[in-house]
Amino acid sequence: MTSLIQAQFSLMVEQLEHLLVQPVPEKPLLRIELPMPAIHLQGFLSAQTLSEKAFWRDREGEYAIAVLGYSWSEKLACRGDMGSAFATARALLSTLPEPDSSQCLCYLSFADDDDAIWPSFGYGLVFLPLVELVQTRKGLILGVNLRASTAEEWQESVRKAHGLLTSLNDCQQFPASDFYFQLKGYQPGFSRWNQMVSLARQAFLAGGEDSAGCLRKVVLSREARLQLEGEFSPWSLLYAWQQANPQSYQFLFQGQEQTFFGCSPERLVKRLENVISTEALAGTIVRGQNQFEDSKFESLLMNDSKNIHENRLVLDDICEKLKPLCRSIETDRSHSVVKLKHIQHLRYQIRGVLENGVYDEHLLSVLHPTPAVGGVPREGAFAFIEAHEPYARGLYAGVCGVIGVRKSDFSVAIRSARLTDDALMLYSGAGIVKDSVAEDEWSELNNKIVTVMDILDRQQARGDSMNVAAQLPEHSDGQNRKNHNRVVLSQPDGIHGA
Repeated sequence: MTSLIQAQFSLMVEQLEHLLVQPVPEKPLLRIELPMPAIHLQGFLSAQTLSEKAFWRDREGEYAIAVLGYSWSEKLACRGDMGSAFATARALLSTLPEPDSSQCLCYLSFADDDDAIWPSFGYGLVFLPLVELVQTRKGLILGVNLRASTAEEWQESVRKAHGLLTSLNDCQQFPASDFYFQLKGYQPGFSRWNQMVSLARQAFLAGGEDSAGCLRKVVLSREARLQLEGEFSPWSLLYAWQQANPQSYQFLFQGQEQTFFGCSPERLVKRLENVISTEALAGTIVRGQNQFEDSKFESLLMNDSKNIHENRLVLDDICEKLKPLCRSIETDRSHSVVKLKHIQHLRYQIRGVLENGVYDEHLLSVLHPTPAVGGVPREGAFAFIEAHEPYARGLYAGVCGVIGVRKSDFSVAIRSARLTDDALMLYSGAGIVKDSVAEDEWSELNNKIVTVMDILDRQQARGDSMNVAAQLPEHSDGQNRKNHNRVVLSQPDGIHGA
């Protein structure tokens, strides 16, 4: 199989060498493709040394793309830049004989205030892959997207793709794990968290439940910082994460000396032509340790007034924002439950038919961030988060996805992590409403990172010297409780926010 992979890479290199002596194409974008044998995409990407690489996989497992280099990219400094960048992406893709043969990728931060952005990534980026491996149910395709607006650009694009392909190796193995991690603390710690929840509840009461524009929900979040020593692979962690929660989006993007990646269950919006689907995902409870207990928790979640109220806030807000953009909207008649490895969520599914002239940037402008990660109303929740959260969310709770002419798909970037030189930051959030209890919501933050902590515990080289139980203090700012045997996943009162 390795020889077949090498043969196809070599054949693509030959085609590029032939193109170097051909006239510049009339259209500004040329795409060439070759079929490929099966490749383990995450393992293959992990073995490549270039800085411009990315990965994205849809929730249904129907589409995955491994990116090697950028043919075109546009940085976004703020939300206002979204329209021009998305329009450029569509214009480029529309010049292809088959516009659906390739897609652009993007990521956007939660907010565009300078204090909320991670400098390594900026507010956002939209890019077209230079070399890509695209996996669909039809098989695997090696594609190269070459820019040709000018003769100089054409030559540069072909040479860049040629150099990139000749530098690839066909290894598909993750590097051996040889690392040790230690929890160094939280932002915010529990004391600050308690104050934040208290302030949020005061804001709900001060506004009055029926007052127009009053704060009714705010999603507060936490950064858990793990110190790393040794050799650590985000690709290996990402793959194991997806195996634990297979019905999730999977993504990885590289910034300047940092990596953002995750395994998110939440769709922001998916578009096929002018038909869209989105969802209200809010309201959380833990999974049971057996089928009987799991069903009991599901029933508790389905009938819990606090979580139903929180989920309805999200549903109503999304529908209200979509109305001006849609000819018609319909929703599920009742909420259902989505089950992940350690937690389960309430969900309403929403479908709509777009008006003419509505594009992806219009959808993202009204939907992002949804009340599931921001709050209701959006402006009040933004102001509260900016005033009280002690760290920058950056890409956490932002958007990542693929942009196409005929179809696009965007995920909410939750259940995510950021890797720096010597630390791994894990992110989790909880929806705070009038009935929220700070200790319960803190436990929910723990439950939302249990899956990835379990994986890290198994992967680290010195597993017996570190226990996940010691990593997740339930009520302290880093002081472990003596008899704490892991995050409790089986308490019947373990119902929490989104």
